[in-house]
Amino acid sequence: MKVVIAGGGTGGHLYPGIAIARELQKETGNAVLFVGTEQGIESRVLPKENLELRLIKAGRLKGMRPAAIMRTMVTLPYSLCQSFRILREVKPDIVIGVGGYASGPLALAAWLFRLPLMIIEPNSYAGLANRVLGRLADSIILTYPGIDQQNLFPASRKVLIGPLVRNGINQGDREQAMRDFELDNGRFTVFVMGGSGGAHALNMAMKEAAPELGGIPNLQVLHQTGEKDSEEVKAAYDRAGVKAKVMPYIHDMAGAYAAADLVVSRSGATTVAELAVCGKRALLVPFPYAADNHQEYNARTLARRGVAEVMLQKELTPGTLAARIRFYASGGGGIAEPAPQTAAQEIVRMCRHHVQKN
Repeated sequence: MKVVIAGGGTGGHLYPGIAIARELQKETGNAVLFVGTEQGIESRVLPKENLELRLIKAGRLKGMRPAAIMRTMVTLPYSLCQSFRILREVKPDIVIGVGGYASGPLALAAWLFRLPLMIIEPNSYAGLANRVLGRLADSIILTYPGIDQQNLFPASRKVLIGPLVRNGINQGDREQAMRDFELDNGRFTVFVMGGSGGAHALNMAMKEAAPELGGIPNLQVLHQTGEKDSEEVKAAYDRAGVKAKVMPYIHDMAGAYAAADLVVSRSGATTVAELAVCGKRALLVPFPYAADNHQEYNARTLARRGVAEVMLQKELTPGTLAARIRFYASGGGGIAEPAPQTAAQEIVRMCRHHVQKN
C-alpha cells in the first residue's frame, strides 16, 4: 500500500502517526509519506526518524486571535491546492489524518479525490479538524473509551482500538536505564516530565517541594525539565539532598518509563497512551490551557482505569505534591496493569480493508 499520513503540529498528533508508519514498514512494499507544516514538530522529528515529509502551508484556527484566524482562512485555498498537487503526484491508496494543522486540507483533498480516508483521534476530546473531517471519513479511529459522548461521529464508522504508541516504548530495561541515568536500582524513582519542552509549573512545584522530598526515605528523581529550568531545578534538588538526575531532554523514553515507579506529568495524548501501555502509576497535572481542555479529559480517562490520579494545576502546591509522592513512595496506589499494544496493527488491517474495498 501507498499511504499518506497528514497532520502533526504537536507530539500528541505526530507520534501516533509514527507508530502507524512503523507498523506499515514491517511489510515489504508499503510506502509512507507524511504531510505536515514547517512550524509543526514534524519538521524537526521526522527527518531524524528517516521518514519522508512534504510540507504545506496551514495554520491554526482554534484558540487564535482574529488576525491569525484570518491569515489561516486566506491561506486555506492555497493549502488545498498544495494538497491536490501532492495527491496527484503520489497517488496514494489511502490517506490517514492524525489531527493538527495539515490534517484538514489534506484530508479534505483526499475526500474530494474520492480516496479512502481514515481519521485518528488520539485525545479524549476530539479536536476541531477531526470533528469536521469525521463526517467525511470512511473510518474514525478512537483511542479512548467514551471519547465520543457528544456523538460527533457517525456510529457506523467509529472504531475503538485503544492506546496508539511507538513500538518498543514498553520494552525498556530497568537495570540498564538506571546505569544510563546514573540512578540507584533499589530506590523508589519518580519520573517527572512535562512533554518535550518541559512544563514550567511542574518544574517550579518540584523545586519548591524539594525540601520535603528530601525527607522521604529511599527516594530519587529523574526529571526532564526542558532547557530553561534545568539548572535551577538541579540546584534545588542538590540543596535539599535529593538524589536526582535532571536533564533538559530525554531521548530514551523507554528507559525512563522502565526506571519509573511513579510518573508525574502533563497528560497529552502520547503521554497518557504510553503510561497505559507501560503500566505506570501516574500523578497527572493537565495543562489548563490545552484546546477544549482535552488534557483533563485524557487524564480522567486514565484515572477511571484506577492507574492515575488527577491534580489540577490550581490545586498544585509544593506541599500537596510532596504529600502525594510520599503516599506512593510508602506503597500506596496499588499496581498498574499494562494495556494491550495492538492499535497500530489494527489500523494497518483496516487500511488494507479500505484499499481492497475501494
